[in-house]
Amino acid sequence: MAITWGLALALGSGLGLGCGDDGQARETNDTTTPTSGGTEGSATDSGATDPSADGTATDTAETSDTSQAQRPNWHEDIAPFVAQSCRGCHTAGSVAPFPMDDYEQTWPLAAAMLLQIDAAAMPPWHAIETDECSPPNGFKHDPRLTPEQIEMMHAWVDLGMPEGDPANAVPVPEPPSTDLADPTATDFMQGSIDVQPEGPVLDFFHCLSLDPGNGEEVFVDGMQVIPGNDAIAHHVLVYIDIDGASAAWPDGQRLDCGGGTGGISNVRLVGAWVPGSLPMEPPEGVGIRLPAGARILLNMHYHAAVTGPETDGGTGIALRWTTTPPQYVSDFRLIGVPGVDGSLTTAPFFIPAGATDHVEEVEFSVPTVGGADVRIWSILNHMHKVGVDMKVSVMRGGEELCLVQTPAYDYNWQRIYEYDADVGDTFRVQAGDVVRVRCTYDNTLDNPSVVEALQEVGLDQPQDVQLGEGTLDEMCITGVGVAIGP
Repeated sequence: MAITWGLALALGSGLGLGCGDDGQARETNDTTTPTSGGTEGSATDSGATDPSADGTATDTAETSDTSQAQRPNWHEDIAPFVAQSCRGCHTAGSVAPFPMDDYEQTWPLAAAMLLQIDAAAMPPWHAIETDECSPPNGFKHDPRLTPEQIEMMHAWVDLGMPEGDPANAVPVPEPPSTDLADPTATDFMQGSIDVQPEGPVLDFFHCLSLDPGNGEEVFVDGMQVIPGNDAIAHHVLVYIDIDGASAAWPDGQRLDCGGGTGGISNVRLVGAWVPGSLPMEPPEGVGIRLPAGARILLNMHYHAAVTGPETDGGTGIALRWTTTPPQYVSDFRLIGVPGVDGSLTTAPFFIPAGATDHVEEVEFSVPTVGGADVRIWSILNHMHKVGVDMKVSVMRGGEELCLVQTPAYDYNWQRIYEYDADVGDTFRVQAGDVVRVRCTYDNTLDNPSVVEALQEVGLDQPQDVQLGEGTLDEMCITGVGVAIGP
């Protein structure tokens, strides 16, 4: 079904861009019993958190003198890219279900790692080049392994995961700093929030209102969420509460706010955070307008630790800003459905139970930009758990120019993708362009996310799906960060 939608929805229309359940816990905790000739891996339940539990390796990896001379080995070849691409989440005390800080922690998981790497499931990154999509620029903070690193990982497993000689260890890069350089202001949550499992329910959504303290309009060129408890912080969406209405919340909290903004309507989505995220910094010369008196609103997705209760008593935000208007002022727009001003019933959007490869398309005609230089510097794809593929393109003069595609869309791993380019080299929007958003859905039990969503509400068969914010509702929205210059 194609829906021609001649409207871009300003972020602040009251939509709930929700994040999902624990994506990290989906990693298959495969285990291996190393031999001199190689390994065999067997999958176990995804919830395992202890690599030494039943079903894991009972022997040790290759540690003989011969293995110390083998290449590739851990100390000389594997450790550097594991540190760079995996330890942002897989480190002690973080939300991932197991750490990979050293050789002893990592080698039993090698076969599981290969399964996830070969399936392009880990490291989690979903903006992928496909036969129908070559984005205009690469993206910042892409953690994926190179083909050479993947080949090296296969060779390491084939050799039996040799450790190598620690004396020959190459310097392991420190994970990039997640601290925002030279912040102008920081603010932290009031009080605390306790998070613990409630029966089978592990995922909770609470909203926080923070005060940036700017007495005049400023322009933000850097922001970073500061998690208060890495063990339970799964995902955060960052909004500007334009009118500061959330200041009225008791203790600056609105508990159980779902995927939305706690009833605050005049908001703009400006950022997203997942474990290991680097600070969000627009291209040089671009700033995000923060009105005087506005608040920062965080939609916190907590994933309860199976080990017991945890408390978040310190989540905050760091902002860097200037009072000088930048060359380009950033704004964010939503293109898609639901409909006008957040209405959930204004479009004939319907996904029948049992449907596979069901497509919904939305089109937005770019209005006259008055000669302004309008660039796209970031983009976000958003569906719920029935969604499996999403592509955003610009139609211009009969040509289709793809901005982003997430062909293995995962509700649990939403992020804002920032183009890795100077603002003058990013995609320029022209009057008459048509933005086309294509969303593909699988509403069957072959879709693991559908099974998960049904279990959450006590059902075992697919249901007809319409627009909405609930577990079994759907959306088809792209969030576009635009830089508007002279």
